[in-house]
Amino acid sequence: MEIRYSQLCFLPVFLFINGVSLQESVEGFIGGSAVLPCSSEESTLTVQDIELVLWRRNYDQNVYEIINGQVSVEGQDPVYRNRVESFPEEYLRGNFSIKLNNLQNTDAGEYWCYIFMKEQVFRIVELSIKERPERQLPSEGTKPRPEMTVLIISALFIGIISSLAVSSHKTVSQGFHSIPSLDKRLNRSSPPSRSHLQHL
Repeated sequence: MEIRYSQLCFLPVFLFINGVSLQESVEGFIGGSAVLPCSSEESTLTVQDIELVLWRRNYDQNVYEIINGQVSVEGQDPVYRNRVESFPEEYLRGNFSIKLNNLQNTDAGEYWCYIFMKEQVFRIVELSIKERPERQLPSEGTKPRPEMTVLIISALFIGIISSLAVSSHKTVSQGFHSIPSLDKRLNRSSPPSRSHLQHL
């Protein structure tokens, strides 16, 4: 398929005729990655249908190109070399999103996606870059105070001791109930009475 490169010289006309069909915002962090979305309304395509896909920053900075279904890095701005990737397995589904890696503050701005096929599509993605948030340590208000920790441990210890004492008391009481009374033993072991001896 012959690529109509003359179309590249008439992008302003392309924008005027087709208009901005979608504008999205994406947020990324320094040193991280961000996916810039760009999809065609046609969800079922063939390789022959994928004529030309251009990713530009601020209209003229070459970020990424897909020509006849193949990635082309010729003419790519050195700033984006080895930092941009796409998803070839998604091309036939009309998905021409790109992933920008190793984000820097200078990457913030507008990215323009042009899709030249049977249906021409134009997308604008606004990328904002932020500092990666630091892991926050618990504030002093969320830390248990040492004296509270001691009180909690003391209460638990006292509770355990009390439970053991009650259990031991019950065991001793049950033991006393099971022993015959001392009076009964003494009665059984007392010597025979005098009247009993006289009868003998």
